[in-house]
Amino acid sequence: MEEIYKRFAIYYAPDENSELDVFGRCWLGWDPFLGKEISKKYRKNFLNFDNFVVGPKKYGFHGTLKAPFRLKKEYTYSDLEKKVYEIAKELQRFDVGKLNLKKIGNFIALVPEKNDKIKYLSNKLVTGLDFLRDELLEEEILKRNPQTLTLNQKKMLTNWGYPYVLDEFNFHLTLTDKIDNKKIDNILKSIKSNLRYIDFEKVNFNNICIFGEKKDEKFYFIKRFKLEGLEH
Repeated sequence: MEEIYKRFAIYYAPDENSELDVFGRCWLGWDPFLGKEISKKYRKNFLNFDNFVVGPKKYGFHGTLKAPFRLKKEYTYSDLEKKVYEIAKELQRFDVGKLNLKKIGNFIALVPEKNDKIKYLSNKLVTGLDFLRDELLEEEILKRNPQTLTLNQKKMLTNWGYPYVLDEFNFHLTLTDKIDNKKIDNILKSIKSNLRYIDFEKVNFNNICIFGEKKDEKFYFIKRFKLEGLEH
């Protein structure tokens, strides 16, 4: 696995072939399960919209729980899979309520009504898997534009390899790249109109996934883990 994938990430990805999954794959035009480009039918009313999904497309439709990282040389993919399985086994499934289309800074995403349980789950993965994560390279740090981060976000980047974790965490499923501030409100209105028949009402969070980045810099689905913790 380490020969095939440069980095690994822990994502929430909707159940394969669910309405939300089909929407996400068709919206971005990338199928991480089959590893191929697919129809963009949900974007048929948007001219030149490919320009707005270049970034999120390569990651696949997902919500980040632990951001992409390289494994330390002394660890293998098997170590990662074993630890993710152990964590998933302890965590309970839950629902996140309705997903709402929102602006986050200068991009557009689906954001759940309920975030607390996702945050708890993400914190478990961020801290519980970090012993496997290799240190960031200089170019990886610069990619995060550290000059634009708050002191706390810089601390998170240094300690955990990503600035938006723990108390900075805000779960979302990204739909666009960064958009010009003068255009984003109109584009958000257009997206809402275009997607009014998609059911984002109640989303079950019952599993987590490992995705891997290949040399083509696209992310591919590797394995899904059910949340199996017992309710008390």
